[in-house]
Amino acid sequence: MPNMVIATYYNALRGFRHVILPAACGLILATSMPGPGWWIAAWVGLVPLMLALRVANARRAALQGLIAGIIYYAIILRWVALFGTLPWVLLTIYQSLYLAVFGVLYVRVAPHRIGKLGYLAVPAAWTALQFLRSLSPYAFIWGNLAHSQANCLPIAQISSITGAWGIDFLLCFVSLAISAAIDNKPRSMTPLYAAAALVGGVLIFGMVSLRGFEPDHHGRKIAIVQGNMKNDFNPIPNFIPMAIEKYSRLTQLAAKSKPSVILWPESAIPTDISDGYIINTIADIAVASNTCLLVGGYEVPDPIDSSCIYNALLAFDASGELTGSYRKAHLVPYGEFVPLRNKLRFLDRYGIRDEDLCPAKEHVLIDTPIGKIGASICFESTFSHISRNETYRGAEVLCVVSNDAWFQRTSAAEQHLMMARLRAIENRRFLLRAAGTGISAVIDPTGRIRHQIGLFEEGIITCEVTPSHDLSIYTLFGDWLPYASIVVALIGLVSAPVKLRRSARDKNNRKHGA
Repeated sequence: MPNMVIATYYNALRGFRHVILPAACGLILATSMPGPGWWIAAWVGLVPLMLALRVANARRAALQGLIAGIIYYAIILRWVALFGTLPWVLLTIYQSLYLAVFGVLYVRVAPHRIGKLGYLAVPAAWTALQFLRSLSPYAFIWGNLAHSQANCLPIAQISSITGAWGIDFLLCFVSLAISAAIDNKPRSMTPLYAAAALVGGVLIFGMVSLRGFEPDHHGRKIAIVQGNMKNDFNPIPNFIPMAIEKYSRLTQLAAKSKPSVILWPESAIPTDISDGYIINTIADIAVASNTCLLVGGYEVPDPIDSSCIYNALLAFDASGELTGSYRKAHLVPYGEFVPLRNKLRFLDRYGIRDEDLCPAKEHVLIDTPIGKIGASICFESTFSHISRNETYRGAEVLCVVSNDAWFQRTSAAEQHLMMARLRAIENRRFLLRAAGTGISAVIDPTGRIRHQIGLFEEGIITCEVTPSHDLSIYTLFGDWLPYASIVVALIGLVSAPVKLRRSARDKNNRKHGA
């Protein structure tokens, strides 16, 4: 009797495995991101989905990928619910569609379909889809599995060659090898051995890279100011004068160590900084501190036509002159501009902003006493190509300014920091990160956090950084791996029908031969 009960439950579970395995995939992948932060989970997270996809047709594969994606993104993007349930649901579904597409591609190019080529085609398809997520003005790359490995620095070093895409490829390849080994066929162990060798090679490269970096003790001194001024969902009366007073006070404290540059966060002064009174006040602060001051705020370049507003980082020299500005080019959809605003009027009820910010047409380098700085503002730091292009054009130091108060005390702020660490590794540059409520940090070219200020703390970082002119392989050649992955995935797709016809012909020949 007990055996019959066990058998009944087992058969019931087998019937639901098409849902249970994809759901398990989503849950495991979510634990690899900050919150739990178990980066090792990313190495096995895709295995349950791949096991389910092995016996799926295209329609079921799409559904299983969608289930895995919804579980995964609903968890790691739960901070979006702070802006409303609808944005969270829509963004979760949109991101999950990529996993649905991966499911369909998997059943076309998996090794059991097209042979050995599948061991390259599957991770290539995964990498290509992650890359496609980063394209277009509406791109949203948050939750890329590569970000989970920022806390595993020996693995993360491969980003200096491949960009973060190399980590994506590696994670998918290892999961594929493990899923093949579960078949318990002797020849299925070969991919696992290959995966072990590949991971071993990446680890050796990473450890050599980490040991090979020695900080220059004759670097240039910088300071980062974190004011911990929270003005998100509940605006504070007289916030701007309060912000000016606090950042002025902290800047004078930071100036005592005589830094060459002092960096403020994104929208530290959330108003038009080019306004006469504001710009004169900040110029006075720069003169009093006798240093170059980089200030986050808004810029309206044409006082007559105020319809074009930029999210900007403005540079003041020690004499108080405005010497340049970096304007944000990649804006946050529905956060800084509303696509199809005239056709989506129903979104107004969800507190969508009244007016759009303007995107800059190019990424401008900022000249400072420590060299040329390549800046990214908040959301831009999620994209590899922005920092890469700036470094290729001469940036000697990178910086990210952000306002993460919107995330409150969710894990999103730490997720955001992990992306900045990968940008530093990819380009082998020091990266300065100033966030209004944290996490501010100085990150060295190997991704190590040298200094940081925690969430919702007021503080100052003062340290030395070394400008660099050397270019990493990734900086030189850019996104070569995802483009190669697209080619490999297409070859796999083209070869799939040929393999199937050949397999059917061989089966027919054996039948008639018997």
